[in-house]
Amino acid sequence: MPFKYSRTYAPRANRSRNATLAKKNAIQLLTIIGSIFILIIKIIAGVLWLIKLALTVITRIVVRIFGLPAYRYAKSAALKSSKYHSYVKQQFGENFSRNMVIYGGLILISIFTATTNIKARELRPEEVGKNSGLYKLISARGDFDLIIEEGININEDGAAPQLAETQNRALSEVGVESQIEPIGNLPAEDLSLLTGAGDALIKPDITATDISPQTRDKIITYIVEEGDTVSEVAEKFNLSTNTILWENKIGPRDFIKPGQELVILPVIGVTYTVKRGDTLNAIAAAYRAKAEDILEVNKLADASELKVGSKIVVPDGIPPPSVVPVIPRSGGFADLSNIFKPAKPIAGKLNWPTTSRRITQYFRGWSHTGLDIGTPKGSPVYAADDGVVVTSGWNTGGYGYYIIIDHGNGIKTLYAHNTKNGVKKGDRVKKGEVIAVSGSTGRSTGPHVHFEVRVGGNIVNPLDYL
Repeated sequence: MPFKYSRTYAPRANRSRNATLAKKNAIQLLTIIGSIFILIIKIIAGVLWLIKLALTVITRIVVRIFGLPAYRYAKSAALKSSKYHSYVKQQFGENFSRNMVIYGGLILISIFTATTNIKARELRPEEVGKNSGLYKLISARGDFDLIIEEGININEDGAAPQLAETQNRALSEVGVESQIEPIGNLPAEDLSLLTGAGDALIKPDITATDISPQTRDKIITYIVEEGDTVSEVAEKFNLSTNTILWENKIGPRDFIKPGQELVILPVIGVTYTVKRGDTLNAIAAAYRAKAEDILEVNKLADASELKVGSKIVVPDGIPPPSVVPVIPRSGGFADLSNIFKPAKPIAGKLNWPTTSRRITQYFRGWSHTGLDIGTPKGSPVYAADDGVVVTSGWNTGGYGYYIIIDHGNGIKTLYAHNTKNGVKKGDRVKKGEVIAVSGSTGRSTGPHVHFEVRVGGNIVNPLDYL
């Protein structure tokens, strides 16, 4: 029986299971590939994030070290440039308009005179100057006096010819006849004004008299007038500006007003009230003056005439530096002055409100009304100048705990974001005195002191006053 080939088929259930397994394997493979791709993307994203973080830190460091100082210098240079530009513009415009008239007129007169002189055709000894433009301008007037130097002949008897004859001869040369009858002769004493030859006048020797200003020996009172300044008053009385400031207790940034009374010393210096135990040499040494000058100015015979309570003038004296007193206060913050030492006052300027000079944000007008000075939390805050506290408390607008001090003459300073205020409204503070503890209250991103300066109600750049 021949051999026959036959096909055998797998059951349908086995084929279906194999297909399912194949699909599962494919899905798992795709899942693994996708996971690997996502992992690669995350690694790349992490590397980019690290690069961004590094660049951000580097940028902040560069801006803080180089950017902020450069911005500060650029801002200061721009401010100075604008001031110089406005000053030069104003001065140039004013001087140009004034000098245009003066020098323009002089140039026109010079051109006219030169042109007239060039046109002169002949020159005779007796007509010197008659063809000049200046002579024509003068001779064009109706009434004038023509003075001609003439030689005066002396007679044998020593008498001079009559003055009228000399005048008539001078006037006749210019076509003018005198209608005045000659009277008398030339006085004999006038002959002393002639030279020996009698052909010229001798210039009289008049001795000049210097009138020296009368020196004052007493203290007077001056009423300030409209437009007066301290320097002008000092110059008027031949004193130094410091003499006016010291004697009238006026600060270098203070202003004087019309009607204000100023004490004017007779000499440059200061006054001193003699106290018990004082000696002449001690007073002179304290004020860097000379003892003999003190006796002379105050008209004292010797040191024994110094009386306790009397007020004397110390010529060329310089006041000794004053010690800033620390005034204790009652309340929860009375120990601030004991915790922190007061800052040393700087004459003529506002003190820095902190020991730190690190500026984290500069003045930008109304977008940022002051300086942000970075300082550790709990650092002392100092008064920029002598004054009276007009505000001390909490501000809901973002300042947090803040203080405002009125320094007089329209100048006020503000100190914000404090942790604690050590003064209250109405307190008098001294320059460099501790008034608060720094912090980060209110709308603040970190511990710092927000410092403002206001002049006449206007917010100004504090760097111009520090």
